[in-house]
Amino acid sequence: MARAAEKMFVYSSFLKIHHMKKSDIQIDPGYYTRYISLVPDIDLRAALEQSLQTLQALDMKQLTPLSDYAYAPGKWTLKNVLQHITDTERVFAYRSMMFARKDPQAAPSMDQDIYADNADTDGRSLANVLEELITLRKATIAQFAAYTDGVLARTGMCWKTEMSVLALGFTIVGHQVHHLDIINTRYLQHPSETATSA
Repeated sequence: MARAAEKMFVYSSFLKIHHMKKSDIQIDPGYYTRYISLVPDIDLRAALEQSLQTLQALDMKQLTPLSDYAYAPGKWTLKNVLQHITDTERVFAYRSMMFARKDPQAAPSMDQDIYADNADTDGRSLANVLEELITLRKATIAQFAAYTDGVLARTGMCWKTEMSVLALGFTIVGHQVHHLDIINTRYLQHPSETATSA
């Protein structure tokens, strides 16, 4: 019943969103292309929905023992990686709102290392960290569902890079793809080292 409600939430949220694809991004987003390129050329509606479903399908039985694992000295723990995805999504979503509302100010920057150093995930479970990310993704879906094609095409400055609202939406998805790939290759591929934490 809960699973059906989750799917209903995603579907109903997208009833208003228009079908703009990754290929509809008109302005080169520079640095952020590395994330956007990881997303198929599908409409943003489908990309965000699939990203939520990916989070909901994560194997917690496999991941939980790795909660405080870091694959090398100085690298983030698994919990910090998921918290980083959350923190970055909040920043991207706020930037999208600035551009959507035609705020003329430059979007604020983000120092990911300062954010990670002060995330305070030590006292939280991996399930709790993931729950926060899933809850945020649902809010992000609702936020982008309210943007029309015209709003998605609006742009603003991310430091020295001009980006559209549409590009920010795909960056959120691609950023998750990037870090989940790191989790698969750097965390899940070293089961014998799971006792090592940062």
